Amino acid sequence: MAFPNQLKIRMASQAVAVDRIASNALSRNIELRIEEMKSWSGTENSGVAVSYFFRQYALFVSAQFELLTYHNGYFHCAGEELDFNRVQNYGFNLLEAHVSSVYFKEISPNERFEAFHHILHRQTAELMDSFRQHVKISPLILWDNVLGSLLWFYAGLEQRNPRRAAEDLEWLLDAGNWVPMKKSHAARLLGDASLRQAVSSPLRKTCCLYKELPHFDTCTFCPQP
Repeated sequence: MAFPNQLKIRMASQAVAVDRIASNALSRNIELRIEEMKSWSGTENSGVAVSYFFRQYALFVSAQFELLTYHNGYFHCAGEELDFNRVQNYGFNLLEAHVSSVYFKEISPNERFEAFHHILHRQTAELMDSFRQHVKISPLILWDNVLGSLLWFYAGLEQRNPRRAAEDLEWLLDAGNWVPMKKSHAARLLGDASLRQAVSSPLRKTCCLYKELPHFDTCTFCPQP
């Protein structure tokens, strides 16, 4: 299937570029990428730079879940096959995920949970592991960065399609579905809170470290203000 132009436009609004060359791409070599991210984000701390990366990468994850929800498809590739372009938006140095439409895979509705696992494991967890081989940073910070964006997506979906949101959230909260990971990071982050509570009050227990970057203030929901 050719990836529709209207979807390319929709993805671009979520910092995901489809079939576009990254003019200022980060290196795919992880050690070089970390140094480039430190320079681009304005920090000398490698852990802060990696946390910054996953705050940006979170938009790609939530975009994937949106594609699965409304278009029965997603980008079936490993995290290492994505490019990340350095872009400026409203005066801030940010990142934009670049992906080829050749990876777009249409699925049937009963295959969506397999797609969830691929996104969480083959894309996200493996990408985190590749960074953590070079930088000491808690995986809890990185998962909170990614899942915070995803919970926002499901809080909105709950208003339009509560049954679908409930079914997907049930899967995400079940630790057995995260194997080979040992826990559901969604369950750890959400706890006993509802989706509405999750997006309206402080939820995460870790700081995303954005407050360590120039031009960024402490987040409203920071547990360590």
